[in-house]
Amino acid sequence: MKRIFLVCCFTLFTLLSFGQEFLKGKDLSQIKASQFSEAEIAQIGKELKANQMTMEQAEPLALAKGMSASEFAQLKVRLETLGTQQNIQKGKKEKSYKPQLKDTILSDTVHLTKKKTDIFGSELFTTKSLSFEPNQNMPTPPNYVLGPGDQLDINVYGVQQFNYSGTISKNGTINVPNVGEVFLSGLAFEAAKNKLQKQIGKIYSTLAGNGSKLSVSVSNYRTILVTIIGAQQSGNYRLSAMSTVYNALHVAGGPSDIGSYRKIELIRNNKIIRTIDLYRFLTKGDQSDNVSLTDNDMIRIPSYEARVTLEGEIKRPGIFETVAGENLKQIISYASGFTDNAYKNRILVKQKTNSELKVTDLNEMTFGAYLPNAGDMISVDKILDRYENRVQIKGAVYRPGEYSLPANGTMTIKDLLKKADGVAENVFLEKASLIRQKNDLTKEYISFNLQSALNGDEAANMTLQKEDVVVVFYNQELLDTYKLSIDGEVRKPGNYTYVPGMSLYDLLLESDFFTEKAASNVSVFRNKKDDVYNPNDKEKIITFNLTIDPKNPEQAATFLLEPQDQVVVRRIVTFETPQMVSVSGEVLYPGGYAIVKSEERLLDFITRAGGVTNEADTEAISVIRNELHIPIDWKLINNKPLSNSNLILEAEDKIIIPNKKSTVLISGGVMFETEVPFRKGKNIKYYIKNAGGTAEKGWMKKVYVVHANGSASAAGSVLGIRKYPKVLAGSKIIVPEKPEKTKASTGEIVGIASVLTSLAGILFAVFK
Repeated sequence: MKRIFLVCCFTLFTLLSFGQEFLKGKDLSQIKASQFSEAEIAQIGKELKANQMTMEQAEPLALAKGMSASEFAQLKVRLETLGTQQNIQKGKKEKSYKPQLKDTILSDTVHLTKKKTDIFGSELFTTKSLSFEPNQNMPTPPNYVLGPGDQLDINVYGVQQFNYSGTISKNGTINVPNVGEVFLSGLAFEAAKNKLQKQIGKIYSTLAGNGSKLSVSVSNYRTILVTIIGAQQSGNYRLSAMSTVYNALHVAGGPSDIGSYRKIELIRNNKIIRTIDLYRFLTKGDQSDNVSLTDNDMIRIPSYEARVTLEGEIKRPGIFETVAGENLKQIISYASGFTDNAYKNRILVKQKTNSELKVTDLNEMTFGAYLPNAGDMISVDKILDRYENRVQIKGAVYRPGEYSLPANGTMTIKDLLKKADGVAENVFLEKASLIRQKNDLTKEYISFNLQSALNGDEAANMTLQKEDVVVVFYNQELLDTYKLSIDGEVRKPGNYTYVPGMSLYDLLLESDFFTEKAASNVSVFRNKKDDVYNPNDKEKIITFNLTIDPKNPEQAATFLLEPQDQVVVRRIVTFETPQMVSVSGEVLYPGGYAIVKSEERLLDFITRAGGVTNEADTEAISVIRNELHIPIDWKLINNKPLSNSNLILEAEDKIIIPNKKSTVLISGGVMFETEVPFRKGKNIKYYIKNAGGTAEKGWMKKVYVVHANGSASAAGSVLGIRKYPKVLAGSKIIVPEKPEKTKASTGEIVGIASVLTSLAGILFAVFK
């Protein structure tokens, strides 16, 4: 009786602690969903909610911990019936699926991303897109060791034929009809295949004479039990026999916060058979440590011995684990080295002593020999944003810009002016400025006579220092007076410097002559200059209308220009630039197509592009006009080419014909924004369940679907029955968030009550 009481107490304790054990990696093989009370089911729901985990995220974890799929399915049904977890109900899938490694670690990723993101190597376990899941569809490796639970497909074909599918029993044999039991457990796949060839060949004689052939494959791999210690989710895991060390580490969420990435131990039969260093894979792509696992293997992740922090001008700053004998140069190589802006002549190391901190300066010559200590913080500064040999010249010179001081020797202002090809015609010679940076980093402005500097006067022709800036001023009067402009159909329109005696032909030469659109009409506008003011003369601009043959522009040489003239070359009246429409995506000949006639339609352009390919998603065709998507009904325009749906295209329209998509995107007010495979016939609720259900602020009443062609459909109701839009491949399901509800203030309530009281008084007086 006492024993029965103890067993009951133990069972009750197991059930009560299940919600926590579920997340902490305990053995769940003895859990029975039917034994839970409603209060315990509610507790499990609360535990899952506290850890931000849906049932879909928890399922592969529970299965890996030994819980059977049928018991887990019953647990999901009970949670749904109880109705304690809205989000878990919405996350429940209509059909069970094979556990995926990326689902197993999804909940861990939520918690680990922030605290592990700086540790080098943590991205292997916090990035959703990474997965080391074994490929079950690849041919069985010849060295794969068979064991109880492996299912074999055996086929004899040729003169004699025989098909059989069986599973290796617990005693290591497979019972082949007409052949008998064949012991295969512990044999490599290739050796097992040879053994079957001999045994079956005794019955099917044509195998020996090559009249028949034997085919053997593993159709279903057995599961193995692997124990992982020191991981984010330590515990016992049931994995495919094709699993490797990296696969198991990924399932367990990687090393814990204090776990080592450099000295992970693979223990088999109580012996360490391999020490795994993840840095070999991360830095060199070396997968030699990614060895296959066997039943009852243990992976032990010890605590790290030393970590250092790299910051500053490092290509991949972060926290790096070190092992004995590694120098700083090796650690920096793990971080992909220095950036281009790194100042390598001073690398600052902040160290921890027994009682306080200290700093050490390293340089490019010594950092390679430095052996980092645990807790070191290593900083690399930027090079200074200044130049050791630069001078600059700006303003009225032919080649303004930056110049170098000679390595040996000096440079004067006159030398710099010579390097800049001298001063411009409209230079101001009486004054120029030298801007110099003093030792205290302030600037001083030194004025000098530019003409004297050009003449070599020592007082004006000063010797330059690094970071000096020489400013040469323009003569503003000349700037205003000696300018011309040309616009219209020339290759280089703009402003040009006037030179006395300059002709229209000279200006055309500078502007690279006429374009192919140029007409023979050229207008020259000139300011009217009168010495005597005439109030009756309203004309301020003189216009010259010239006829210049674009093919014979030399005749323009007879027309002399004056300062501030404005020349305009007219365009041919009938000239039109081809208006283009682009066709991209799944057509035979994508590219640009010209609008050759008015009212050309969408179908015309797609036909000219060779028509759509077999990979085209015709339900997703759209036209982009002014950055807006116009959805297209392809079936309708094919049946009725003259309908308004067969859009009349305009210049710069873009026809987009995407390839067929097989996914649906779910975003907005859901637990996890995700993209899931499209399943024909499934409604919108199915896809939202695959995103973990709606979030707390998710507004299912306003859910809408954006289809692949850019059209959108919103949810509605008919006779009080909610109807949701149809979901197609390539659709985007968007769940809006509920607006914030604002409560009326006390003053507003008093005001409304006052108005209602007054209204009641008026109505009483009227009806009295």
